[in-house]
Amino acid sequence: MSLPGVDVDQLSARLLLIRAHLDERAWRLLLGAEAKVLGRGGIKVVAGAVKAHPDTVAQGVRELDYPDRIPGRVRRPGGGRRAAAVTDPTLWEALDALVDPVTRGDPVSAPAVDDEIDGETVR
Repeated sequence: MSLPGVDVDQLSARLLLIRAHLDERAWRLLLGAEAKVLGRGGIKVVAGAVKAHPDTVAQGVRELDYPDRIPGRVRRPGGGRRAAAVTDPTLWEALDALVDPVTRGDPVSAPAVDDEIDGETVR
């Protein structure tokens, strides 16, 4: 979809140029601002220009209309992967069993394995 008077290629180039410098929230807000300026149909145009989901752009438009500043988190709490130790309680024991046979204690206080070279003690 395109709107009259909107150069989608130019819009896409402008937005993608700054994308690498923004976190997810700032990106949503920028997309929302562009869509809001374009008016009716702007969400679809912006989403198509940067290959983002229209819901992401719509969320940006809604966040622009919030009366208060958005709290410090970029994502909602509870998102993301669970810690590996939570999903697999035996993980730490398995890793310890894997590393333990080759671990010899404190590397600072451990004596050198080969401290003689040609009959001379190296210190």
